Amino acid sequence: MPDRRSPTQPGSSDAQQRPEPEEAASAQAAAAPSLTDRLRDGAARTGLRTARRLSPGLAERVRRLADPAGGPDAPADLAPRLPALTLLLLAAGEEVDEARRRMPGLTRGAGEPTRRGLRSARRIAAVLAAAERPRMTESALRALPPLPPPYASSLGGAVAVRRARILFEQGRMAEAEAEVRPFTAGHGVAALMYERLRGERRALGPLPALPGREDPPLDPVPGRVLHLVSNALPKTSAGYTVRTHRIVTAQRDAGLDPSVAAFPGWPLDAPPGTAGRYELDGIGYHRVHPGRELPGGLAGQIDAGVEAVCALARELRPGVLHAATDHRNGSIAVAAGARLGLPVVYEVRGFLEETWLSAAGEAARGGERHRLIVERESALVRTADAVVTLSETMRAELVARGAEEDRIVLAPNAVDPALLDARPDGDAFRCAHGLEPGDFVVGSVSSIVGYEGFTTLVRAVGLLRDRGVPAHLLLVGDGKARPEVEAAVRDLGLSELCVLPGRVDRDEALRAQAALDVLVVPRADERVCRLVTPLKPVEAMALGTPVVASDLPALRELLCGGEAGLMVPPGEPGPLADALQRLREDGELRAGLAAAGRTEVAEHRTWPRVAAVYRDLYTRLAP
Repeated sequence: MPDRRSPTQPGSSDAQQRPEPEEAASAQAAAAPSLTDRLRDGAARTGLRTARRLSPGLAERVRRLADPAGGPDAPADLAPRLPALTLLLLAAGEEVDEARRRMPGLTRGAGEPTRRGLRSARRIAAVLAAAERPRMTESALRALPPLPPPYASSLGGAVAVRRARILFEQGRMAEAEAEVRPFTAGHGVAALMYERLRGERRALGPLPALPGREDPPLDPVPGRVLHLVSNALPKTSAGYTVRTHRIVTAQRDAGLDPSVAAFPGWPLDAPPGTAGRYELDGIGYHRVHPGRELPGGLAGQIDAGVEAVCALARELRPGVLHAATDHRNGSIAVAAGARLGLPVVYEVRGFLEETWLSAAGEAARGGERHRLIVERESALVRTADAVVTLSETMRAELVARGAEEDRIVLAPNAVDPALLDARPDGDAFRCAHGLEPGDFVVGSVSSIVGYEGFTTLVRAVGLLRDRGVPAHLLLVGDGKARPEVEAAVRDLGLSELCVLPGRVDRDEALRAQAALDVLVVPRADERVCRLVTPLKPVEAMALGTPVVASDLPALRELLCGGEAGLMVPPGEPGPLADALQRLREDGELRAGLAAAGRTEVAEHRTWPRVAAVYRDLYTRLAP
């Protein structure tokens, strides 16, 4: 790192701080690419574009010609350029692993301390810079001699960025930061990643000291509430955004006056000039700096969010700030609430660190990122004036993290009471996707991610097929695990029995729900699934669709201890197939589960009931 001491500090001097003009010019010249380097870089980029357009047959002929092992057709004057040309062809063909395997041989001559070796190293460096394949670059840098500054910064920075991304995905944030720090001056992506990593670390861990109250004091309007969320309908359609909109419309119908503000920068792809405010079903939604890449990483976004929320609150004059998962929104709310003298509600809809672990793996549990997220989330539930969560299972977890039990209020996932009497056209959905009215159809409407366990459901349908029990799978939605599910369908030869239509809109999702004979929630035995209750089973229960779910605490609570659905061991296709077969063959059991589910929803899980909970909470918090 450069010496940033002031000349007035001990041990500093003008000579230490400012090099002589001749020295500065010399250093700048050494760092700048020469004309030859620039021509070489341009030739590499042009060659790469040309190689990508070659036909497979011609590309193979050129590769044989370019093989550094030599061949009868290789011109002698081409030999010094063969390693770089071979790398260029491998990069054009996306053959990164083959390039890595051959790298020691390709870079052998480039390691010689001769003029010819240096030229070879620069040719290879030019190809690597044009190809932008960090894994290839990483292999090459182990074998190449020290490169001139332009290449050292460009290629070293690319490798550092790749390593930092891997470290960040593993939750090793300080190591990721250290990886890119040396390249911040000469590599734009490394500098941007360094800023983001620093911002992420600053935004996690213990809460900073809260600001003092500002003057003049806010004059809040009774019953007015400002919700802070990560994203919103209609741009983002997910369980999170649906819950937000159902809450605020139910609150309005209950006599409250809600507005919604999204996290700064959302949506990231908003074009210039996107309006800051829009309405959806009469509810005011506010975008904060939409589409802007704010400086300072996550911490900078939170700082900007605090300023924006304070300004918006002075305009709207809410009596409560109500932030929903995750810590980003909560951090904005507690800081803005302290400045404005407003009570803060923090609504825990899930556990970010557990969702992240489902992708990062259990090895990351207790690591730096996991620990810092838990620290920040725990600090928020201890600091907020009240905490809202979805279930008793989640309440117990929050108490274990230090939240006071008497400040936690339950507002479960719910439905519009009209859904209890709705009759979405499930037959039409079946017909549109090749399913007959009399088919026994099981499945789900859901994001297709690993912890949902849908490969277990595919295997269960395969077992039913093997038993001679006719069953069809309907899985509506999309997500990262979809290729894995599709592969399981192919491997088991179930393509004739499985329908995966992808993502659909809200109305089609309800018709898809109605098309099911049984909704299946085959969640994996992961901590996030043991803690968090999903929304889709509540909708299925309201429609009178029987539910089969993994026997996990959150799902067992949702299904009334198994009275409103069948519980099966998670991750086991055999017991799941048994439960589905029971329901196919026992109409009385199906009817009993459907009735129990509808009763649970009608008595405890409608949005007007939940809105009354919020109204009572806001009344208690009013100054």
